[in-house]
This record gives sequence, C-alpha cells and structure tokens, in this order.
Amino acid sequence: MACFLGFWLTLMALAAWGQSGPKAAVEVSVLPARPLIEHRGPVQRLNFDFLLRNTGTQTLHLNRIQISLYDAHGKLAWQRALDENGHPSGMSTIEDRDVKAGAAIAVFNPFHEFGPELPLGKMTYAFYFNEPGYETGTPLDYQSWVSVAVTPLDYPGKTELILPVQQRSIIFDGHDFYAHHRRQSPANPAFEKLGMRGNPVRYAYDFCPVNASGEMYKDNDPYRKENWYAYGQPVNAPGSGTVVDAVNDVPENEYKGKTVVYAPIPGDDVRRELGGNYVIVDHGNGEFSYFAHMRPGSVRVKKGDHVRQGQQIGEIGFAGDAFIPHLHYMLIDQADILKAESLPSYFRNFRRVLGSSFVDVERGEVDSGDIVEPQPK
Repeated sequence: MACFLGFWLTLMALAAWGQSGPKAAVEVSVLPARPLIEHRGPVQRLNFDFLLRNTGTQTLHLNRIQISLYDAHGKLAWQRALDENGHPSGMSTIEDRDVKAGAAIAVFNPFHEFGPELPLGKMTYAFYFNEPGYETGTPLDYQSWVSVAVTPLDYPGKTELILPVQQRSIIFDGHDFYAHHRRQSPANPAFEKLGMRGNPVRYAYDFCPVNASGEMYKDNDPYRKENWYAYGQPVNAPGSGTVVDAVNDVPENEYKGKTVVYAPIPGDDVRRELGGNYVIVDHGNGEFSYFAHMRPGSVRVKKGDHVRQGQQIGEIGFAGDAFIPHLHYMLIDQADILKAESLPSYFRNFRRVLGSSFVDVERGEVDSGDIVEPQPK
C-alpha cells in the first residue's frame, strides 16, 4: 500500500512540477534561431541545436530538459521531459552535460519527431541544473533553471527538385538524429575559427548507388575505390539554375590497406578540403544546391553556366573529406558553405525500394537508410 501511495504521490508531483527557484547563469542560443519544420509523410521533424553558455563562476550540471507545446490559444497541448531516471538514463544520450564556468556545451534537440496532430507553432524548452556535489533526491530535484521560447517555421521548399543521382541508391547517411551531418557541434572551437554561422550539412544526404541486390561495392572489397558502384556514376542537377562555383582539379583520396590516404590540397583552401571537386548551383530563389566529392576532371560546368534540371554536371568520385566514394548533396541558403545554413529538400517523382516492393512518392524527403530511385517514365 505504501508503494502504491508513493507511486501516486510521485505522479502528482510530476504533474504539478513547473519552474521555480533561481534562474541559472546560462545563456541559451537556438541554432538556427528560427528552426524549420521538415515533413516525412505525416511526421513533423525538427532539426536544430542548442548552445548553452555558462556565464557564471561555478560549473553547472544539466540534469533535465523539458519541452512544452502550446496551441494557438496558449493552452498546453503536449509536454515531455528527458531526465536522469533510468540506468542508463535518457539524459545519457547527451554526451556533455557539465558546463564549466565561461564555457559552452551543445545539445542536439532531443525532441525531434512529432505526430501530425501536435501543434508546433509555439514551444518552450526548460533546462535544469545542479552544482557539483549536490545530490538530487529525485529526478524532479534541481537548483536552477533557464528556459527559451522556440517558434518553428514550416518550410515546404521552393525549388522543384529531382534526385541528383538517377541510379538506385542507398542514402548511406542522411540527416536523421544519429547522422554525422546532424551531429556537428556548434560548441566545437573549429566552427568559431572558420567563422561558421550555422550547420550547412544539417539536411545533407550521401548518395551511394547500389546494384540490384542493394550492395554498395563488389568483390567483397570496399578498400578499392573502383569497386564502389557509385564511382564514376553521373551527377545531375536536381533543379535548374546558374553555377556560382565549380572546382574540378582536386586529386582523389586513395586506400592504403584499410586506411584512407587523403590527397594533399594546395594552399589553405578549406572548401576544397571539405568538398573536393564540388559544384554550387543558384536556383534563383534563395536556395542553392551543393554537390561534393566528384571525380577530378569530370565536372562539366563552370561558373556562370546555366544548367537545366536533369543535366549532367559531373561524376561521383572520392575527393575531399570522404572515406568512401559517394555524392554529398545538400540544399543551402547561400553559396558560401562556411556562412550557409542548410534547408530541407523535397524531391519529385521517385520511389522507395522496399525489398521486392516499391512505394511511389510524388514529392517527399529521403533520409538515412532509404533505398531510392526515379520512378520509371
């Protein structure tokens, strides 16, 4: 009976628990400041980050995050928390939870998928902290807190896009919560050194063409670039536009045993180091397509050229920051990738390959693990 009553008392405390006590000496930045809503069928996705900077003199330990969604009338519609209850706890998915004085940590938004019935017009995130040595009595316990309002923007996209690779492809890595494109920490000093204002790869895709069995390479040997079915395959413009940058002379990486030997890049050109041979197309509406890791000598366009949708602009290669041959594609909001923020992209008339069956998609996004190809004409 005591356990039963204790259980209900805990539930009542949880229901009544809000924010009280002193505000934490923490500045919270939302990156980007206006997060975009991406749609996969009826599912709503939010792909953004928090930067938590400790402006005080004491290390703070982040022990709980709570999200609250409100409808158009300001009424609470949904609430969820991540705390240190459990072994391991949900909070253990956040690698860095101790914020040293004067330092910052990044938190990738842990609440990233929502059903179609939930309103995403207005939400608040609350962060709860303890100081070192403080023993929490329950997951409800904290010493200070801070909250931030988040107002996402629905972004359906402006450019009519087709898949940039017209062969059946696996999305080797996309931009889901676990993808490496997603996990670019804004607290990384390298980002500040490069002057980056956002995460340009936030909504990126890695296309890897495959054979009919879904295999990405042949001879059971991935350590030879020519064994990859991606290598040398055409790269096509997913939408019409004007080429604003094109690089065609970066040498390719090679495998030495099971190690990638990265090609030396002349000068101090971080854009070539990252993208290798790349092309950027301005679609004329605030959206730019970026294609990276192409084969040297294969780029067929130059700055100032107009390209039409479906036109071949190069071939998949193994140049730049890549450990396998693939096409890195993303839609961004300006031509300079060091200043750009990524945008959701939706493709027309493709099919998802589901083993021996297919699902035709008139317009939709793709993501990690998807096997996709154009619909037959």
